[in-house]
Amino acid sequence: MTDATIEDIYRRLNALTEDVNTLKIQAGTIGSTQVAVAQTLSLVTALTSEVREQKTDIRQLKTDVSELKTDIREVKADLRQVTNDVAEILRILRDRNGGSGL
Repeated sequence: MTDATIEDIYRRLNALTEDVNTLKIQAGTIGSTQVAVAQTLSLVTALTSEVREQKTDIRQLKTDVSELKTDIREVKADLRQVTNDVAEILRILRDRNGGSGL
């Protein structure tokens, strides 16, 4: 083998070594990216589940608030009826006592 042939072989080996090192770096970067993507997807999945639970809780709260409003309206109606009944009782008592009060 001539010196030129040996130098050519070394040049090619150096080029191949550079290519292999570049591929190693790229593979490492791709692997890291894949791990990051997998972690991000896991996080998104967990957050999506949490958001669904929150939406369910909000719907239940809206239902509860609506029921409370209905209950409050019923209590107000009952109070108006009690007020009317007390006023009627007082009127009857005043009439029985000749309008002089109790």
